[in-house]
Amino acid sequence: MSGNRAPDASFLTIVYTMAAQAMIALGEIPNPITGETKFDPRQAKWHLDSIKILRDKTRGNLDDSEEQALLNALGEVSMKYADRSASAEGSQK
Repeated sequence: MSGNRAPDASFLTIVYTMAAQAMIALGEIPNPITGETKFDPRQAKWHLDSIKILRDKTRGNLDDSEEQALLNALGEVSMKYADRSASAEGSQK
C-alpha cells in the first residue's frame, strides 16, 4: 500500500481489521486517533462477539489460510479479553 491508497478488500483484511479494533478496545495498542491506550470492556466484548459471529457464519466456506487467520485472531482476542477482564475484576475488589 502506498500513499493514500486503501488496501485491497479481502477476507484477511476484514479479519485483521476486526482483530486490530479489538486490540484497541482491549488497551493492547493505542487508539490511532486519540493516542490513548485504555481497556473498554464493552467495546472489547462487542469486537470479540463479532469475530465469533464471523467464524460461525463462514464455517466451511474458507480456504485454509483464511480459516487459520480467523482462528488465530479469535484465539488471541479471546485470551487477551479473559486476561484483561480478570485483571479489571481483581482491581475492583
